[in-house]
Amino acid sequence: MEPKENQIIVVDEDGVEYAMEILFTYENDERCAKYVLCFSEDAPDDIYAFRYDDEHNLTEVTDDEELDEVEEVLNAYQDEFDEED
Repeated sequence: MEPKENQIIVVDEDGVEYAMEILFTYENDERCAKYVLCFSEDAPDDIYAFRYDDEHNLTEVTDDEELDEVEEVLNAYQDEFDEED
């Protein structure tokens, strides 16, 4: 499966591929980590967070501290988006 522009392909533990729409990416310099937040067109309210490296390998964010940070960043993004409307 080839991703379209602004998409990534996520492969689950069974090898099934899913095209996900990229919401946004950001970096945490203190952790030296890059993150991508994405969603499926089938369930746009379900946001997924992954860490990625320079080779674009994805690792799902499961650490509580990182999840809290991702939630804060997502809330700030949504607040900024709401202000533009």
